[in-house]
Amino acid sequence: MYWLRKLKLDREQRRANTGPADPLLIESITGDTLPSVPEQKDFPSPKVLEALQDIQTTAYEVSFASRLQGTMPSRTPGLLALDWETETPWMALMNDVRQHYRLAQSQTHAIETSAPIEYCSLRACHLDQVHELLARAFWEGIDVSDSLDYWPERCTVVATYKRLVVGIAIISSPRETYITFLAVKPGWDNAQIATYVPFLDYNHLISCYSRSMLYHLIQLNPHKDITLHVSANNPALLLYNRFGFKAEEFVVGFYEAYLDPQSRSSMNAFRLRLRH
Repeated sequence: MYWLRKLKLDREQRRANTGPADPLLIESITGDTLPSVPEQKDFPSPKVLEALQDIQTTAYEVSFASRLQGTMPSRTPGLLALDWETETPWMALMNDVRQHYRLAQSQTHAIETSAPIEYCSLRACHLDQVHELLARAFWEGIDVSDSLDYWPERCTVVATYKRLVVGIAIISSPRETYITFLAVKPGWDNAQIATYVPFLDYNHLISCYSRSMLYHLIQLNPHKDITLHVSANNPALLLYNRFGFKAEEFVVGFYEAYLDPQSRSSMNAFRLRLRH
């Protein structure tokens, strides 16, 4: 009789869309006590645990989420410094363009993220932009690929904004410490100049990026004399003088084999040295 009453009670509860019969409720209705059922605990087998541990999480860099949201390395290899404060003429111009577009196309405006100027060592991904920058600043055909094989972490400094190379500084080797190239991308060379170095006039402002790159080169090679040649009419002479470089030789026709005959730069050069 007990089991018949229990089945009837369960059927009524299912009709009422309730959960399974409560033992206390059954006891209050039937006056009988349900037999205690020992609680069973199911533990996963060792094979199941091993299979769960073998599951590998997809790295974010190659995941579908990274395709949707993008990915950036947590730290740039060979990073030397970050500059969040400087705003160059090019950056100011792009900000004006974005603000104008935001006003005209407010509904379709893409979110633009800010980024610092990064100073890091030369890497293979920089070479194409570096070669183009050096060709514009000096002459065609300059190849600095071999700098990757000779202590790039001590002999090279690259200034980048996001993925754009805006400056490059290279010395020949940690032993010779001769500056072979120092150049800044046009539009990135007139920012906060008075704060850093003196200048000749409005048309010959000296770059704070060159100052920063030169500073890092000096710091990467302490207790070393650093030398370089610079064109006799190059306003960067003031920059080097600010860092303590002194002229020790005047070389006539030093750049004749490199510069275009129509170049405004002087073919003569000063040999400068920073002594330690």
